[in-house]
Formats: sequence, structure tokens, C-alpha cells
Amino acid sequence: MWNKIYLAALALSLAVMAFFTIYSLSWLQSIGDPRAAAAGFEYHSTVSWPFLWISSIALLLIGNAVLWTTRRSWAMWVTFVYIGFFIAAKFFWLDRSFASFQTTHGLTAGGISFGPFFAVIMIVVIAAIVFFDQFFVVRMCERMYPTTPEESAVAVDSTDE
Repeated sequence: MWNKIYLAALALSLAVMAFFTIYSLSWLQSIGDPRAAAAGFEYHSTVSWPFLWISSIALLLIGNAVLWTTRRSWAMWVTFVYIGFFIAAKFFWLDRSFASFQTTHGLTAGGISFGPFFAVIMIVVIAAIVFFDQFFVVRMCERMYPTTPEESAVAVDSTDE
């Protein structure tokens, strides 16, 4: 049951974040006033951040439930891929497109962007959070439901066949 709930939440989150990403980018192809296009891009790009964080936390919590019930951590690592992908898309693709748009239309003087470095650091920190969350959930599950020697012997025998 938790697997289906997770997959539904993931599909909804992917759809909303894909919409915000593509819609933000579409503002940069606007043929109208460049200042209005830049404002539209910034607004929709900014609106997507709270949704990304809230949906990631929700997916991680549901991933914890999947890990607890099935003893498989795939949902937690899929959540990591989800948040890592959209962070990378924002800092490596959207922000670069926006900087190019601003330079082309004379809206900014340009400069060095530390966004990609910040993105890499954020992705590494999120990976550490997911790893330690997985470790914590597995340890708590082992404490709540310890395996008996008979169960572990049956598990070993069934893998030998």
C-alpha cells in the first residue's frame, strides 16, 4: 500500500515540478517586454522552490514508511534523485538560461555565478541526510522488531537455493 501511495505522490510531484520548470523557461522565450519576461521567470522559478522542498519532505516521509514496512530503501533514494534532479535543473539549466537572457537583452552586467557550486553542495548534503535517515530508520526498525536466530537461519537457507 505504501508503495502505491509513494508512486502516486511522486507522479504528482514530478508533474507539478516539471510544469513549473518548463513554464519558467517558457517565459524566457517570450516575444514581449524583456523586463516582464524576466519578472515572470523569476516569479515562477521562485514559486517552485517551496513546492520542491515540501514535496521532497513529504516523499521522504512516505519513503520512510516504505522502508519501515518493506525493508527496502528504494523510495528514499528515488526521492534523493527527484530533489537532486530539480536542484541541478534549476542551477545548471534554468539559471544559466536566465543569465544568458539577461545578458542578451541588456538587463544585467553579468558576473560570476556560484549557483552550480551551491547546487553540488546541496546535493551532497541531501545525500548525507537520506543516508543517515535510512540508517536511523533501519536501526529503529531492528530495535522495534528484532530478528530471532530462527528467522535469520530461514532467510539464509532460502537464499542458498
